[in-house]
This record gives sequence, C-alpha cells and structure tokens, in this order.
Amino acid sequence: MTWLRDLGLLLSVILLGFGLRIHKLEAVPLRGDEAFSVLYWADTPLSVALTEIAPGEPHTPLVYAVGRVWNLIIGGIDSVFALRYLSVLGNSIGIAGAFALGWRLSGKRSCGMLAALVWAIHPYEIWHSQEFRNYGYWGGLSIVSLWLGLRLVDRPRRADWLLYALVGGCAALTIYTESFTTIALAIFAIVTRWRHWGFLWRLLALQCGMAVLLIAGLLLLQVQQGFIDSYPGLVQPFALADYVTRFVPALALGSTLPIDQSTVGVGLSIVFALLAALVHKRSVRQFRFVTLAGLLPLLLLGVVSQRYNLFHPRYALSAAPAFILLLALGGYHAAGYVRRWRKLPVSLLAFLLLIPWMALALATVNAHFSEPAFRKAPAWDALGAFLNSRVSESDLVIQLAVDPAFGYYYTGAAQDIGLPIKPYQAPDEIESELRRYSSGEFDSIYVVAREQAGWQNAGVVVDWMRRNMQEVLSTDAAGLPVRQYRHWAVSADGLPEMARFGEVVALLDVENCPVYLPSGELHLQLIWRPLSRSVNSFKTFVHAYGATGDSSGATLWTQADKYPQDGRLDSAKWMANAVFRDVYYLPASNLAAGDYEILVGWYDSVSGRRLTLPGGDDAHTLCTMELGRRD
Repeated sequence: MTWLRDLGLLLSVILLGFGLRIHKLEAVPLRGDEAFSVLYWADTPLSVALTEIAPGEPHTPLVYAVGRVWNLIIGGIDSVFALRYLSVLGNSIGIAGAFALGWRLSGKRSCGMLAALVWAIHPYEIWHSQEFRNYGYWGGLSIVSLWLGLRLVDRPRRADWLLYALVGGCAALTIYTESFTTIALAIFAIVTRWRHWGFLWRLLALQCGMAVLLIAGLLLLQVQQGFIDSYPGLVQPFALADYVTRFVPALALGSTLPIDQSTVGVGLSIVFALLAALVHKRSVRQFRFVTLAGLLPLLLLGVVSQRYNLFHPRYALSAAPAFILLLALGGYHAAGYVRRWRKLPVSLLAFLLLIPWMALALATVNAHFSEPAFRKAPAWDALGAFLNSRVSESDLVIQLAVDPAFGYYYTGAAQDIGLPIKPYQAPDEIESELRRYSSGEFDSIYVVAREQAGWQNAGVVVDWMRRNMQEVLSTDAAGLPVRQYRHWAVSADGLPEMARFGEVVALLDVENCPVYLPSGELHLQLIWRPLSRSVNSFKTFVHAYGATGDSSGATLWTQADKYPQDGRLDSAKWMANAVFRDVYYLPASNLAAGDYEILVGWYDSVSGRRLTLPGGDDAHTLCTMELGRRD
C-alpha cells in the first residue's frame, strides 16, 4: 500500500508540474531565438540546416535533427502550442528524474518526492519548458542522466551501462555545456570508486566516446567554417559577482523573480552554503555529489566565458538539479533536527521547512505568467497581423529589430528587410540603403519595431525617413511601433474635385475612410489642391457625427483640427495647384460601436469663420463608416 500511495503522490506531482508547463503555453508569441529555432531547425530540411545554418550557430547537430523530426511529428510549424509541447514533455520527464535522483542519493522515497515537487514548480525549468528551444528538454535529459550515472556508480549492471550510454549520450549531444556535468559525474565516480580501476576506465571510455561525437560535430560544423574563431558570444561577459547576483537567483528561483535579484542572490547564497554544510555533516557522499554537480558547471562556464561572452545561467541549466537536491536534502536533514522538538513525520517537517522557498517560487511563476515586465517577447503576432492586412506588393517593410520572430508572424505581400543589420553598421551605409530603397520602386515604406537595446545606430532609419519622406502613419501594434512613409510629391492625374472650399482649397481624394488603429485612433488621408492664398492662416477640421443625425443637430463624437501638414504648409503662403497629402488622427478609444458620418472643412484660425461649399454648406461629408466592437 505504501508503494501505491507513493506512486499516486508522484503522479500527482508530475501532473502538477505538467499543468504548470502547459498553462498559457501559447499566450506569449515566439521570442527571437525561439523563432530562429522554428524557422531554421524545424522548418528547414536537415541537410540544409547542417550545411548552411549550423556552421554559423553554436549548437550541436542533434538539436537540428530533433527540431526537424518534431516538425514531421506535429505536421508543420503553424501551431505555437504544438511546437512548444516538445519542451513541455522533455522537461516534465525531469520531475520523475528528480524523484529518482533524490531517492537514490538519500535512500528515502519521501526525500525524492520533495525533490520532484521542487522540480515541478521550479520557475526556471518552467520558463525554459515553455519555448521551442533545446534548453527545456535538455534539463529533463540532464537530470535523468545524472540519476543513471549515479546508479551506474553504485551498481554497474549491463542495463545501467546501456541506459546511461543512451540517455547520457543524448544529453551530452543536446548542448555543448552538458559536458561540464559529465565531467562532474566522472570526478564523483573517481572520488567514490578510486580503487575500482576497471570500472573507472570503462566509464571514462564511455564518456570519451560521447566527447568524441560532440567534438566531431563541433569540428565539422563550427570549427571547420572558422565560426568558433570569430564567434564573440552573444550574451554577457564573465563577471565574478554574477555568480551571486544572477546565477544563484536564476538557478534557485528563476529569472522572473518579482524582487531585486541581487539582494535575493546574496541571501540565497548564504542559505545554500548553510544547506551544503548541513548535508556535509550528515553525508559526505551526498555533499560531494551535489557540490560537484552544482559548482563544476558554473566554474567551467566561467572559464569558457573568458574567451566567449557566454556567461548566462541558461548555459549552466544542468547545475539546477544540484540546487534542487540541496533544498530537498538540506530540508530533510534540517527536519531531523526539528523533529526533536516537534514530533511530526520528517517528510512533513521537511515540506513545511521548504514553504518559504515554495512561496517565492510560486510568486515567480505567477510573475512569469501574468506580469508584463517579465513578458518573454514583444507582440510580434499582433504586429504581423496588422501588417498582413494592410501591405501590398508595392510596399516595403523595414524591420528595425532584425528579429526572427517577425519573420514567423509576418506573411504579408510586401517585401521585408532588416535594417540596420548589426549593432555597429555605419550610419552612412544605412542611409545609402535607404536612398536606394526610396528611389521610387515602392509606393510606401513601413518602418516597424525598434532597434535592439544598446545598438549604436539606433534611430538612424527613422530620422532619415522623417527628413526625406512624409510620415503618413504612426501607430503601434500592442506596443511595437509602426510607421508608414510616402514620397512628398503627390500626383493629381485623373483626380477630379470632390469639394471646393471657397476659392481657397479643393478636396481631390479620400485615400481611405477612417481606419481604426490599434493605438485607439481613427486614421484618415486626404489629397488637397490649393487654389489661392488666404489672408489669415486656415485650419482644417475632420469631425465624426452619429450617422443618424446631421452636423447641425447630432452630437460631435470626436474631431481633429490642424494646420495643413501640421504647420509645414500655410494657406497664407502656399502655392496654387501644389497638390499635397494630409494625415489626420481622431481620438476614438472611447467610441461605441456603430455608424459614424465623417465631415471635413476649413476655417479661419483667427476669426473661426468657415469656408463654404458652392451649395452653402460649411462642411463636406467624406464617408460613413461603421465602427465594430473592439475587444
């Protein structure tokens, strides 16, 4: 019955962890690295990926094969949920692995259950399990490999050799930094069984075989192409203090901790040092295993980061099991002392002692799911949907962030390019590209998103476009800027007058009846022909009335009054027949769904007198628009 109870409890913990990993799995769009994996691991033929993509990216051949096979299993890359499900499954295996490892190391199933629970709600594991990258399933493979390696050290049966070779080999071939954990296991085996040279030579031979496969892939893909020599690393350089301020908080409580990580890092480091001392007092074997598995990957990553900027906790994700084991083992040993004063089961006391960590972990997980500040990626899906419905083949889209996620969501008819293409691209080179693209081939140019933080050439594209072309649209799609530019010159060929306002100005065309923008405004473009100069400067107005009424009796719902082209033109100075385009934004975030009548007119900015139409009206009806419900 005890076995059935423990099995039921373990299944409950696995379901809990699986539920947290599958919760809101597709709520956030793909981030850049994730989209890169989708497009170039899953959606690219393996032969092409290995010959054209892998030589310029520091990942093992296995991840390309796994990505491609997963594509074939789920039938394409259209579903973000299905893509990420690979990491959910791979990381959920780690729950059972944590149970098995904790049980084997302590000899107590209840301690293993505690380790499984910690893994199930571990924020950093959940974060990585919710994206289509190799880190999520690497975590699951790594901890299972650690368990199998420990089994092998304890009792090297044939089945143990085969299982460790299979799982350990897959883990090692999933990411280059898994080799740090493999080395840690080898050192533990040497220290533990230093008299059993036959076993040690066999184990080291097996691990060397894994290393040969890993190095062969590295040599054939990255080294042969010269990539390793030129690769600078794409994250932070080595900084000793980061071990405390970044690595410990991330590996213990995740990267979405809703409080200052530096302060928490110091406190957590002290706690883990005390737990390690407690474990050492009760079991030297446990202490050796946990410290080697936890410290060695961090130290070796620091060594590698002297050459490449790779000093990021995700590259040391295989050290997370050691932090989890310290919590489980340390909590279990501490409960043994507390039991002297509180006659409760040790397993229950250990659980109670870990409640503060669990509370922080759940707060971190909640922040991951609900706090905008910790959102993984901008709203590339909203930006793609907005552009897909607007652009045509005569447009060009310039994407400032050069983010692969844009390429996943954008499927519009217009050609798209990334500019600037790198952080240090010279402004002169960027402006030369802009002159080429704006020479007349495209009717309009969209500039979307924003440059990545820290790019030295940020703002060059937008500044040049504003100096040289007319901005006819400025909005945002769920926080991502969208700007559209057109040439200042406007052709009036074939455009008859729609309305004449006095003898001052004539309306030639309505390029669009107001369109509701994601920013909560109505957007309108009109074409005008000046007829003569006025004594005072005139302003134009665009008003929206309820469609059931008229301009004299209906309520004015929203309006936009402005000088021509926001003051760039002046009716008292303009040239007759110099046709121009003007853009209007009407606040509309509070408008109810329904029909609206859009009117336009001109008035003297000094006296307020309106210009009249030939029939005597002082406003011209542009169109009637229907504003639908906005969720």
